[in-house]
Amino acid sequence: MKLSPPIDRVAILCLWLAMLVHFGPTEAFGQQRFGSLKADRILFLGNSLTLHGPKAEIGWAGNWGMAASAQDKDYVHLLTAAIGARTGGQLVLEPTPIDASKSAENVLNIADILERGYATYEAAKIQNQLDWKANIVVLQCGENVPQQGFDAQAFHKSLLALLDDLKASSNPQIFVTGNILWGNPGLDEIKRKVCEEDLGHRTFVDISGYQSDIPINGPVGHPSDVGMKLIADTLFVAISKKADLVELSAAHIAAVNRRRRIYVNNDVGYDAVAMGPKMTAIKPEEWLAARFSAFDQPGCQVDCVGWCLDEGNIAAYPSQVIPELQYPTLLRWRKEGVDIAQRIVEESHRRKLEVFWEHRLNGADREADVTTPARHPLKDTHPDWLLEGGWWKPGLWNFAIPEVRQYKIAVLKEVAERYDLDGLNLDFGRHPPYLPTGMQWEHREALTDFVRQVRLMLQAVAEKRGRPFLLSVRVADTVPGCYFDGMDVETWVRHNLVDMIILGTRSIQVDLPGFKRITTGSHVKLYPCIDQHHSPDGYHAVPSPEFLRGVAANWWHQGADGIATFNFWNELPESGKVIGSAGPLFEGQSVHALVYKEIGDPKKLTSLDKWFVVARRYGGGFYDRLGNRWNDYTNLNHQAPLPLTLGADPAWVEVSLADDIAARANQVDRLELRLQLSADTAPEQIAVKFNGIKLRPQKQEGNWWVSALTPQQTATGRNLITLDGTKPGGREHALSLEKVEVHVKYRPNKLED
Repeated sequence: MKLSPPIDRVAILCLWLAMLVHFGPTEAFGQQRFGSLKADRILFLGNSLTLHGPKAEIGWAGNWGMAASAQDKDYVHLLTAAIGARTGGQLVLEPTPIDASKSAENVLNIADILERGYATYEAAKIQNQLDWKANIVVLQCGENVPQQGFDAQAFHKSLLALLDDLKASSNPQIFVTGNILWGNPGLDEIKRKVCEEDLGHRTFVDISGYQSDIPINGPVGHPSDVGMKLIADTLFVAISKKADLVELSAAHIAAVNRRRRIYVNNDVGYDAVAMGPKMTAIKPEEWLAARFSAFDQPGCQVDCVGWCLDEGNIAAYPSQVIPELQYPTLLRWRKEGVDIAQRIVEESHRRKLEVFWEHRLNGADREADVTTPARHPLKDTHPDWLLEGGWWKPGLWNFAIPEVRQYKIAVLKEVAERYDLDGLNLDFGRHPPYLPTGMQWEHREALTDFVRQVRLMLQAVAEKRGRPFLLSVRVADTVPGCYFDGMDVETWVRHNLVDMIILGTRSIQVDLPGFKRITTGSHVKLYPCIDQHHSPDGYHAVPSPEFLRGVAANWWHQGADGIATFNFWNELPESGKVIGSAGPLFEGQSVHALVYKEIGDPKKLTSLDKWFVVARRYGGGFYDRLGNRWNDYTNLNHQAPLPLTLGADPAWVEVSLADDIAARANQVDRLELRLQLSADTAPEQIAVKFNGIKLRPQKQEGNWWVSALTPQQTATGRNLITLDGTKPGGREHALSLEKVEVHVKYRPNKLED
């Protein structure tokens, strides 16, 4: 790889790496956080379990939580140390001093202020603590509330006032414990209800169930060291759960809910011009005009474009973190003062298009002639950061290595801070595996940690710039398939780590019901995706819009929030000639540009001719050529039903029909079932049923069987096809069902809007 200058760039990378390893991820990114929570300041308000000064008459000489054997053994110090170990920071603890000298007093005994004195609580009594402006507050109370004459309404009012005072001061995360030493269900119920009034910032931590497990020691039955650790561990679990749940603003949710009919993953980083090996005279304006041409056509339903300019390891933009592409036309533009990434963002927003950055987690490293693997400095200096084996010669990053995750976050942070993007997409389709093969699910926390850190980084960027920054992921086409590759998508959704999930790569049949199960009740949107370059087997760059209409209509019917495309040809024919891009044509038009005016509107699709197609396994691209059908799941359509080997037993396969064809029978011009077999077969050798209705082929076109269907034979949604008598004698190779398609053509003069 040619660097400019090579020694300086390597030096920058090594310096950055040294700082990252020395300081750890939180300092490297300037954040003192415990997961998603700010963790610069912590405040403990409690009774004697939290802090008690010396009291000779009961045999207590400490100034910490009673009755731990030493200060660092009470729950306050144990919990603070546990959080500090996660953040890499140093939380300050300054209990009320014995000698009445001044301190932060962020550990305070409020037995007289709230418990015994709840009727006279006022903010002035904890003003020093309010001024401390804590990020995290632990409120441990209840044991000293007098039972005789207890006024539940007054206690509720004072507790709520204290929590409101804390909120007004610094809006911290507050964790309120249930009674620890002595049971008082009425008090705990009040605390629980008050927390439920603001679940975003208050968490009730029920410790009452552990009372029998807390060994006592010392004065008046206070917990021993073992009990203190149990309290600290319980609180740490509660805070950890809250820390993993990223809080999203109303503006963020509104941004997620923007209209996004079609999401285009626009791979512009591998073309014959700007990203090619030869110098050209093309101008940035000409290149941009071509790249936006399909989106500029009247009636286009594309609302969001994710721009993929590079493979994620070598930058098509000015970078201080990764090497820069040495493609000659791109370098000429840079010399002329043009940052093409910046221009893309500007032109997208000028057209009111949402603009995302596409980042390939394990993308290729390419030299200027495109096909030659480049040398990546960190891969050379840290081969231990790479997965063993693998199909890509320069090596694939191992995300189980913490330094790899930190490095990748730094790459993304540079882009997020440099460009005014609406969102960022983590493309897990390029290229698995990401974790040691055969152990991906065991290492799933590594990918979850990575996604969480990316989310937190983007949230920090969003806060600084004053508007949301969305995060999407492109993953396998089924939930179990994601698990196979170590992607715990359910946890990502549950913890608010992602906003959008793009389903599948070269799939046409995705597990929308499975993904809807894990996203129901969340803000996360689902966008099933079709790739027309690394295409589903047997359906590469199909020059008929009916195919894409059928795929999209089924996805809308199954509950998609929009349609995603990948590797479509996004240039109109004349514009494509300028940059050497040519895709499939339909009656002289770009088939992809045509469907961009159709597939984003399920209502419009109902009146258009379609092919409803059953998915086939595998497809074009690296994986099929290398025969890798064992180590990873993404990209391969492992569970697609076809081809289906026919044998002695009947074979069963489903085809989905989004259209209510029976209800629109008078509009149907032609309706047929098409079956492709692996070899010519006489009609009398195989029986076919559609939804239990026996059919006979009307005609054979080579090894295709074509049977007419009536609208009343179809059902909206899933339809069942059965083949029987499928073991013809004397055949050298087993017969298989290769393709299943249902074609519907409507009468143009009877269509309804």
